[in-house]
Amino acid sequence: MVPRGSCPLLFLTLVLLAICLAQNIVLPNSYERFVSEHVDFPKTRPPKGQSYCNVMMRCLCLIHPGCRPSNTFIHAPTRQVRAICSRPRICVYPSLNQCDSLTAFCLTTCQLVFNPSRPPRYIYREIPQTRRIHVACNQQQRPVHFLRIL
Repeated sequence: MVPRGSCPLLFLTLVLLAICLAQNIVLPNSYERFVSEHVDFPKTRPPKGQSYCNVMMRCLCLIHPGCRPSNTFIHAPTRQVRAICSRPRICVYPSLNQCDSLTAFCLTTCQLVFNPSRPPRYIYREIPQTRRIHVACNQQQRPVHFLRIL
């Protein structure tokens, strides 16, 4: 049975909020913020009829005001992502605390394709790929900024 009236919108909002909270997208620290904005493991399954990018980007917009034109999600355990920064002698730009991953990660990049005047209706395109990444690391050897896909 499908809800009628404003109930479907309320139901979808509650489902999205549950997904967002399950992803821990509310932590303020730089490393935790990096994880909340870029690490999605295991990859979230969107509600039926919804696209992955539209759901995930809506979650980011709810937690971090201002919708982004793009964002990349890394589908790997946080320990594997943290390992990128734990090898300072082989980081490409150690003086800048920037490191390249040695291995490729499963990624999903979400790019904004439709930006209407009413923000909740943004539409994103999904670009799945397996590539190495370049991140900035903090003094505790943890990633804090996603810089680019290599």
